[in-house]
Amino acid sequence: MTDIKLERQENQSGDPEIATQGFGCISSKPLPVFNPVADLDAACEYFESNGFVVLEDCLNVAELTRLNEFFDRTQKEVPEKWGHGKRKPHHRNQGLIFSQPLLDYPELDDYICHPRSYPLVCRLLGGEDSVRFSELNFREVPEDAGIGSMDFHHDAVSDDRFLREPYNPVDWLCRIHYLTDTVPGTPAFCVVPGSNRFETLKEARQSQGDDYQEVPIYGKAGTCILYDTATFHTRFDGDGRQKRRSWHQYFARGGWLKSSLPTTSRYVRSPSPALTDWNLFPERLVFHSDPKVRLLFSHWNTAQGEWVASGFSDEVRKSMPRGEQ
Repeated sequence: MTDIKLERQENQSGDPEIATQGFGCISSKPLPVFNPVADLDAACEYFESNGFVVLEDCLNVAELTRLNEFFDRTQKEVPEKWGHGKRKPHHRNQGLIFSQPLLDYPELDDYICHPRSYPLVCRLLGGEDSVRFSELNFREVPEDAGIGSMDFHHDAVSDDRFLREPYNPVDWLCRIHYLTDTVPGTPAFCVVPGSNRFETLKEARQSQGDDYQEVPIYGKAGTCILYDTATFHTRFDGDGRQKRRSWHQYFARGGWLKSSLPTTSRYVRSPSPALTDWNLFPERLVFHSDPKVRLLFSHWNTAQGEWVASGFSDEVRKSMPRGEQ
């Protein structure tokens, strides 16, 4: 047990007079869950219509055991990286979060392009050559962390998303794996289907009317969720007593893509910008012997460029906002 408590957020995206999160339109209707191999086409179609998709059995028992052991071991060995003790701002709404485990733990490399979910990731971003790694982090809501009521929000978005045709492939994609069973009462990822086509949650509520839903996603350990980062989502905290562990990984779309706007049919979409200004990629992956891996890790921000120019200096890394996190 820890003394970690979630900081409560205000409901700015929805209606605080009727709900602590969103509009209180919580759906209990079961979502379709897809086999990522047998149902690849159907899963892709569902994602492109709804802005997210749920996949079953994406980690086996041995993988789940190893990842949970990693949580246990590193929270004892490097507790400060998780947010135990002196907490930084990015810890306060997440409970515990290890922001950049790839930097020092090469045993995680095999999970980056996990064969159960990665083919769909490639499909949704326009093909394997278009996939660019952005970030990998581990999160835990500890036992008795309380109710944080995280505000509904989207992650990174592009300015052209409401005008370009076609909309897909998406600009950024997040992949979440549950590492513990997630049921009513435990913290759960919660999504508003189809909200990636709206600028605000209020606009989605007004436009979708009775079809508007806030859907907590439950599933056993190994369940995987893919979502468009423009989709509104939150953490649904459950009873505030039970814990949840999850692995979050973000991808960007690389390459130039022919598209169109209302004013021209000769529009070309540029590669998605870097997701954050702080995330770093380790030397072993940036200069990997396999050109496909080098391409995957070629989507650098300025911090990465400076770190590479320094020869991957420890001092330069320590100067970065989450260089030791």
